Amino acid sequence: MNTNNKSAFTPEFFLGIDVGKPDLFCHLLGPNEAVARRFDNTDRGIAELIAWLESFAAPIELTACLEQTGHYGFKIAKALHNHQIHSLFLVNPRQIKAFGQQKLRRNKSDTADAKLIARFLQSEHAELRPWKPRSIENERITELSRYSETIVQEVAKLKTKCEAAREPAIQRSLKRRIKIGEKEIADIRNRITKLINSKADLKEDYDLVASIPGMGEISCQIMMAELPPIADFRNARELAAWAGVTPGHHASGSSGRTTTPITKIGSAHLRRALFMPAMNARVFNPLLKEFGDRLQENGKKRKQIIIAIMRKLLHQVYGILKSREPYNPEKRGFINPTKA
Repeated sequence: MNTNNKSAFTPEFFLGIDVGKPDLFCHLLGPNEAVARRFDNTDRGIAELIAWLESFAAPIELTACLEQTGHYGFKIAKALHNHQIHSLFLVNPRQIKAFGQQKLRRNKSDTADAKLIARFLQSEHAELRPWKPRSIENERITELSRYSETIVQEVAKLKTKCEAAREPAIQRSLKRRIKIGEKEIADIRNRITKLINSKADLKEDYDLVASIPGMGEISCQIMMAELPPIADFRNARELAAWAGVTPGHHASGSSGRTTTPITKIGSAHLRRALFMPAMNARVFNPLLKEFGDRLQENGKKRKQIIIAIMRKLLHQVYGILKSREPYNPEKRGFINPTKA
């Protein structure tokens, strides 16, 4: 994955932020001292945080890091990016936890978490991928897509209740709610389609992904919502690792038994979106059908085959978006090397 190439200048101040719904706990490591302070996670609190930083360092001297834990950190991330600091990183919480274990961390509190994030940043910043805000259209697509997913899950639960209900009045009520939910889902999907069609680059990406056998309309929309810029990854394996669909090899003792579950250290939304397309690709995608047949001949179980196809399907998505060429079953690789 690409590392920070913003400039050859190495920042002198490292800011770790532990983000909560009401609070922003900050720990700033400087060349001579370390300081800490709490701010409200509000527009006013963020403005105070920016002013506090200005009293210590120019923006170009500062790099910052926070955990990628949800929407509570979105405002401060946008504010720091607009402040034009040297670099900003949104990091998987597992990386911070692993770093703390490596350092034999003993204390757990908001202030201690901010300090740990700052120390992690100081140690690992050269190996991290800088965060950049996406376009307004991308942000809207992501929000709409994830909201639609919650409604889909709610409707599925209502359908299960409806099948179990015996009272006619309850069944009628559940059916009305199901109908309303399905109507909302259709409306949201239509809004996403309009957003994709409103931008030529989004429409081009959508059409390229849609050219892959097994990728339906909803799957393509979720790809548009969840995929980061392909240019951020050096190869398809990095993208698969980011999505958490790469196998993790585990061996224990001398029995020779090994397990290879997927890592699940990326976007859960993207992994869920890949499952049904992988089921379809097992039948309709020539390259992946052949791949699945080989795994089956080697004795792999059905679930293992589908997970492997999910990973290879993401490889195809990467290759097609990188080469800017639609799916071609005659191409044995996943990317045209002349255009990589």
